[in-house]
Amino acid sequence: MKREYLYTILFTFAVTAGFTAVLAAANSAFLPIIQRNEELAERRAVLFAFDIPFESDSEVEEVFAETIGTEMVANTEVFVHQDAGEVIAYAVPFVGAGLWGTIRGFLAVSADLTEIVGIEFTEQNETPGLGSRIDERWYKEQYRGVPLDDQGAVLIDDTGASRVDAITGATSTSRAVVGIVEQESRKIVNMLGAVVQ
Repeated sequence: MKREYLYTILFTFAVTAGFTAVLAAANSAFLPIIQRNEELAERRAVLFAFDIPFESDSEVEEVFAETIGTEMVANTEVFVHQDAGEVIAYAVPFVGAGLWGTIRGFLAVSADLTEIVGIEFTEQNETPGLGSRIDERWYKEQYRGVPLDDQGAVLIDDTGASRVDAITGATSTSRAVVGIVEQESRKIVNMLGAVVQ
């Protein structure tokens, strides 16, 4: 009886070790491709936040190389959209709490810090078909042109109404995104204020 248990344990160990080795080898072999795809996804997100059109992956590389630079500001990598040497906008990565998990992305603001240029999400774990709709273009487009005061986003107009429509059935996620944008835009205005002036 003890011999059967020992055989089962050794067999399980051998199979586990074999599969672990195969997975480790596959991960090593595909790591450059994985990193390349992550870099490409990041560049796509930055271009979308800046509202710069592109049609293919090769065009993403070309447009990004021609128009986007980076600067380190307060230990944060800031993407800078330039045209003929003139700064058009800045994009900063953000991380915030959604309803069910972390929401990550890029928030772009104009060079003079007076309006939001765009937002793009790179990671979110919201409810499929409800909160996950924050990834839909119509929702993200609402943030383009939202004015910023010297403190950050102005998402409520003079009448007390929100400038951004919530997603039906996903009010909590919509509120979470508005909160993230308000918080992050304040950080961006404070962080970039000294750089811009």
